[in-house]
Amino acid sequence: MKRIGNIMSEVVEYSNMYESYKQVLRGTKRKQSQSGQRIIQDTERILTGLSESLADGSFEISGYKDIDVVEGGKLRHIQVLSLRERIAINAVMRVVDKHLLPRYIRTTSASIVGRGMHDLMKYIRDDIRNDVDGTRYCLKMDIHKFYESIDQDAMMDCVKRLFKDKILICLLDKFVRMMPSGISIGLRSSQCLGNLLLSVVVDHYLKDELGVKYYYRYCDDMVVLSSNKEYLWSIYNVIKERLDGINLEIKDNVRVFPTEQGIDFIGYVIFPDHVLLRKRIKKKFARKMHEVKSSKRRDVLIASFYGMTKHADCCRLFKKLTNKDMKKFSEMGVVYTPADGKKRFPGQTVSLKTLINLEIEVHDYETDIKTSEGEGRYLVSIRIKKTGEWKKFFTASEEMKAILDQISDMEDGFPFETVLEPETFDGNKVKYKFT
Repeated sequence: MKRIGNIMSEVVEYSNMYESYKQVLRGTKRKQSQSGQRIIQDTERILTGLSESLADGSFEISGYKDIDVVEGGKLRHIQVLSLRERIAINAVMRVVDKHLLPRYIRTTSASIVGRGMHDLMKYIRDDIRNDVDGTRYCLKMDIHKFYESIDQDAMMDCVKRLFKDKILICLLDKFVRMMPSGISIGLRSSQCLGNLLLSVVVDHYLKDELGVKYYYRYCDDMVVLSSNKEYLWSIYNVIKERLDGINLEIKDNVRVFPTEQGIDFIGYVIFPDHVLLRKRIKKKFARKMHEVKSSKRRDVLIASFYGMTKHADCCRLFKKLTNKDMKKFSEMGVVYTPADGKKRFPGQTVSLKTLINLEIEVHDYETDIKTSEGEGRYLVSIRIKKTGEWKKFFTASEEMKAILDQISDMEDGFPFETVLEPETFDGNKVKYKFT
């Protein structure tokens, strides 16, 4: 596995530091706090100081405050850092996240930009729908006190397998070893590093070494589907052995059951032909609606509940609990027109080299886009045929831009199918072309 270096130069770029500052100080409450006001009044000096301490590895976490939070019926001990230190840690992890994204398998979704529980649920539903026999049984398990139980040495071994930037490794080591044992639940780095640990130890072993077809993970919750119960128990034994090697323990509630009973996962109960909300979420919403008297607060609760129910088959439930009909967006006639007149495309922006030799559908494009790398670029909207994922990429290639313009002039030119191939010219330069 090729290790990644020269990370810190990206971390300390002013644009990255400033974006981190904006993310950490989002929201009126943080901006109006005493520490928030001090940072706002002296932003340039503080960001410069943080950049310097990160660049030479001297950045230290001065301390934290413990708070207790009840989440999903569980009491969690959260560590809260100062806003200043959160800006620095966020700046580091923004870059680390970007480099780790291509290393994750596609069916892990927690704390990953552009994914999430609804993205993962779509994969599960599609796989069950497309292979009824191959997904007849489900293995479901999760890890006991995952973050609190992580072996710090094992965590750093995984970091060193992927990164070779010594200063970055030193900083991540400080983040990991902030607590006497395990890793902090409240630290910005913990979700990413937890994902990295399970990606190295479990995900890639199952997918690359064993060829497990239907495997899904959301943080430390794991689901495997198969046509055979014995096969699923054998996969459980493999996962258990791998986790035992890094001192992580699977909870006793592991089970193998028919998929038609419903998979209680990521806030929903997923059946082969429909999806329901988890019972606890319904009860919690109903209780809050009964307790809250403010109409403004009730509207906020309803909007949040709608965000969950619209991804399930819950129209009648939504009306029963809110006394409101769930409208379809397509029936509302709402259209957004950007002020700059430019088109907006769905999906993540990717590099052309990640699309080499993939069958894609080119659906549309926008001209004369200014990016950090220059002006006059085209933004191209594509759909990957194999996965159905929407992506987009920038191009400055005069050849590719001319081809897109020609196709645009054709009747029914878009969408069209193609494969992107690289072509070397002038020695070691590479261009990409439609074939």
